[in-house]
Order: sequence, then structure tokens, then C-alpha cells
Amino acid sequence: MQANDKILIQQLTVVLTGQLEHYREMRDLVRKMLSRVILSRGDLSGVIPCLEKKKKLLDTIESERQESSDLFIQWQNRKASIKEDAAVTVLNSILDQTEATIREFLDEEEQLKRYIEKNITKECSSTAS
Repeated sequence: MQANDKILIQQLTVVLTGQLEHYREMRDLVRKMLSRVILSRGDLSGVIPCLEKKKKLLDTIESERQESSDLFIQWQNRKASIKEDAAVTVLNSILDQTEATIREFLDEEEQLKRYIEKNITKECSSTAS
């Protein structure tokens, strides 16, 4: 493996580790929001600060993604020619963890959405009666 390949892998590992932490934090925020909504029996006022923090995290991820887009393009162009070694294994592991965390985050968001929609429907039905 060439020295510039090692540098690229190290840079990607740093960027992706940071993004993984952001996604984990967002997943945990959504879990917190769901718990608050359930415990408060549908009161959404407690989730506003979490939504604001989630928006900031999304903005941070998007900004980091744009800043590092060149690294990802380089990786796509060169990964086929790079031999598997410990650094590549770590990078692939981080990618796998990120994928799993994003999937968990999206699942949690879907649960929150369904719960909120269910409560809104109940509330609308009870006020219409």
C-alpha cells in the first residue's frame, strides 16, 4: 500500500468516526424524545430542545460530509487497488457500524412518528366528538 493510500484511510477513519458519533447521538436523542412523549402521554413540549439539537447534528454531519467529499471520491476511485490490511479492516468496520446506527436511528424515528401520528389522530377524534 502506498503512503498516500494510508493517509487517505487514516483521514477517512477520523471523519467517519466523528460521523458515527453524531449518528449515535441522534439515535439516542430520538430514543429520548420517544420516551418523553410516551411518559408525558403525548405532550410534545419536552421534545423541542431535542429537535433543535438533532437539527444541529444534521447540519454538522452535512457540513462535514461536504468538507470531506473529496476524500470519499478518492476512496471510491482507489479502493479496488488497495490491498486489505488492518487499517482498511478498521475503516470497513466503522462503515458497518455507521450503517447499523443509521438504520437504528431511522427505525427509532419511524416509531416516534407513528406514536405522534397515533396521538394526533386520537386527539382530533376526541375534539371532533
